[in-house]
Amino acid sequence: MCGISGICSFEESKINEAVMKGMTDELRHRGPDDEGYFFDFSNRVALGHRRLSIIDLTTGHQPIFNEDGAIAIVFNGEIYNFLELRKYLLKKGHNFKTNTDTEVIVHLYEDLGIECLKKLRGMFAFAIWDSRKEELLLARDRIGKKPLYYAIVNKKIFFASEIQALYRVPEIKRNIDYSAIDLYISYSCIPSPYTIYKDIKKLPPAHFLCFNKDSAIIDRYWRPDYNKKTRLDYEEAKNELTRLLSESVRLRLISDVPLGAFLSGGTDSSAIVALMSRLTERPVKTFSIGFLNAKYNELPYARQIAQRYNTEHNEFVVEPNAIEILPEIVRHYGEPYGDSSALPTWYLSKMTKQHVTVALNGDGGDELFAGYPWYHTIHLFNKISRFANPYLIRHIYNIGYKIFPRRVKKALKLLSKSEKERFQILRSYISSDERNALFHDYFKNQINSDAEDYLTKLYDESFHEDYDRSFNADILSYLPEDLLVKVDRASMAHGLECRSPLLDQELVDFSCTLPPFWKIKNGETKVIFKDVVKDLFPEGFLNRPKMGFSVPIGEWFRGELKSFVFDKLINSSLTRIPLLKEEQLKTILEEHFTGSHNHETLIWNLLMLSLWFEEYGSA
Repeated sequence: MCGISGICSFEESKINEAVMKGMTDELRHRGPDDEGYFFDFSNRVALGHRRLSIIDLTTGHQPIFNEDGAIAIVFNGEIYNFLELRKYLLKKGHNFKTNTDTEVIVHLYEDLGIECLKKLRGMFAFAIWDSRKEELLLARDRIGKKPLYYAIVNKKIFFASEIQALYRVPEIKRNIDYSAIDLYISYSCIPSPYTIYKDIKKLPPAHFLCFNKDSAIIDRYWRPDYNKKTRLDYEEAKNELTRLLSESVRLRLISDVPLGAFLSGGTDSSAIVALMSRLTERPVKTFSIGFLNAKYNELPYARQIAQRYNTEHNEFVVEPNAIEILPEIVRHYGEPYGDSSALPTWYLSKMTKQHVTVALNGDGGDELFAGYPWYHTIHLFNKISRFANPYLIRHIYNIGYKIFPRRVKKALKLLSKSEKERFQILRSYISSDERNALFHDYFKNQINSDAEDYLTKLYDESFHEDYDRSFNADILSYLPEDLLVKVDRASMAHGLECRSPLLDQELVDFSCTLPPFWKIKNGETKVIFKDVVKDLFPEGFLNRPKMGFSVPIGEWFRGELKSFVFDKLINSSLTRIPLLKEEQLKTILEEHFTGSHNHETLIWNLLMLSLWFEEYGSA
């Protein structure tokens, strides 16, 4: 795992070497073991690399080149089928100077060009400079495990693994994108291609960018496909899923450095630990995080798995004073990020790095196998709405808005909306009415897109039944833009590589072929997945409500952190710019403090936005 950066210019002015090295140095935490550069001033390109050594510790220095030096690459990630690809390339006559997966990509690109992306099984973000074509290729993996930011200024492109590296470039203007802030407040993150700044973009997952003197072309090379359903029967599908799970874990055990696993106590991470234990001779090193509040604490379940598989188990308990680390988290995320589980993930990564350099996790199980409660809710309301008159529902909603309980109002609102609007409402953290009441007129006038359209368009692009539409939208949005960002920044801040077996390409593609009712049935979630892994767990382990990796911030805001939150939000950049109406913000805080409403997610999002402005300056 590493950090990459670079500049490609077709302008007359030469590349500034000091800027290039400054960008790369900003990524030191992602690659503390080594650094490397390639400067080709005649062709006006520079590549930078910071390395975290995982495989081929002695000859894996980057950039890496093809046989004649015409093609150079800097790479961040792991290619799990690189040994298979290497054998193929050796038969084709290629010569290798290293044992790395990175060099495999160079030679594969020589043979296939951009089509090489479809052969890579793993997580990656890389840049290839082809001096023959005088063209730069940037690419990200299918799901978006590895990040890549870029900015195009005239005929020059700057790119890096993290946005902070681009802050080192004087040529890039840092004008706030208020539409991105609107998206952030709605979804706790800023989805690609947006960033907090107008002139900096994220390359979306499963996309590539080709940059040359004439153009900058961005295109998608993969998307989830729910059209082709499996011809296997249920038992045959279980057998295939069992095989793919075992294979994906086995492939991620390849490492020349110590390796362990995050163990939350949930189904997904517990299954990964169980499979790791079956595939390795030594006890697995496991790492868990918890809270004093039993409602949010899964440590007892993690201990059950640790004891069952005799792992070398480590635990850490997060308390309210943990928020002292928030300014450091804000610096490492680089732009506003509001998922509160970043806090325990930060401490989990820090603890894990003290023992290992690579950790497997259970990310992706809920998106692939229908683990979230909103899938059933959307499906249920879609069925009910077929027999309900939307005009009558809207009328009842309007006349009873002020007297109906909150849940009744939400149910009526969902029934009065279209299918795609229901999905958006359930997946956002602020309603259109709340946004209108809270946002200052100045802020509203700066927004040039609708945050609600972001999710409805994703939901609408899949022409399948509602379950598959929901799965598709989450795989393209919530998973890469929120969850994977959380883990990447928290882990790489500590020089820790995280691997996600459940996001293996073969496993993702196979999950799309499964009928929805094999995943969720009568309100029961992850049906086929639980059926496959149930024998790995103690009796009754699966028969409990889903907890998720949530943080008791709502209670913290009413207790130990009450004054902290008030001070950070009132008279902050949020009201000075102004983004928010101060009186409405005070009302939201008071409602939460008194317990009349639970605004914990909105308050956390605004808190992290305020801290970002403190760190990086106001607009």
